[in-house]
Amino acid sequence: MTEKPLPFVSVIVPVLNGMPTVQALLEGLRSQDYPADRWELIVVDNGSTDGTWEVLQQESEINSRMRVLHEQRKGPSAARNAGIEASRGEILAFIDSDCIPGPSWLRELVSAFEDRTVWAAGGLLKSAAPTTLTEAFAARQEILNQEDFFKERPYKPPFLLTANFAVRRAVFKRVGFFDETLRVGEDADFCWRILDAGGKLALVRKALVAHRHRSNLRSFARQMFLYGVGSATTFARHRELIGRSAWVDVTSYRCWIKALMKALLYPLIRRDPYLRREGMLELVRYSCFIAGRFVGSVRNKVVCI
Repeated sequence: MTEKPLPFVSVIVPVLNGMPTVQALLEGLRSQDYPADRWELIVVDNGSTDGTWEVLQQESEINSRMRVLHEQRKGPSAARNAGIEASRGEILAFIDSDCIPGPSWLRELVSAFEDRTVWAAGGLLKSAAPTTLTEAFAARQEILNQEDFFKERPYKPPFLLTANFAVRRAVFKRVGFFDETLRVGEDADFCWRILDAGGKLALVRKALVAHRHRSNLRSFARQMFLYGVGSATTFARHRELIGRSAWVDVTSYRCWIKALMKALLYPLIRRDPYLRREGMLELVRYSCFIAGRFVGSVRNKVVCI
């Protein structure tokens, strides 16, 4: 009996000014144990000005399965959509340019689709070894915990981050592409459209990638603010699926109060240099996230604070 061949997979990577991380990503992709003739790599540059485009061009000259595209429409959703349109795969896998996949990442992620009821799947994101205090804090706090996002909450159904994600090609015909008006929260929006259409999501714990967190306080604060805006925006769009017309997240305010106390007390009572600053970083995290939710609520005329 002839064994059924593995599905052909298109790996799609959106990138913008990815010089600090893209080489490690490409090396990780070169090391995949998925059969070389059963997948292709599509990297979509979104207007890099730091030399990323040149590096990608050089890599594509020596990697026959790799294609590099340039997408003028701004945003990760536009870049991913351009990759989808150019792809040939039965399964489309997505990974971000600041991630490094383990050697069995693609094989493990694709294995979820042996279950024909699964429409999309996601793997885990582990923190890369931190090189700055901000990265160490994000790693300690598990900012991008895929298992946590996959849990259903009172104000949100489960979803999966597109930094480690795969979906059947046919799904895009059912629910549409990624929403290019969203700069953050597009992964939740896409997954909730899948659920609204009766589809099923799966979490693959063996599909591992290492993720490099924001390296400085300014970029981390902006990320948390945008997460807040995206949280309110996706809530506004999917209130019927969520089953709520408004949401006041008491937990976030409790965390903010706790962070404020730590920011005031830890510099006085802690000796460890990291712990002395942990409260301040937590205060930045929750202050920016809550502020983003207020802004998102005003923009979308909804109460999600």
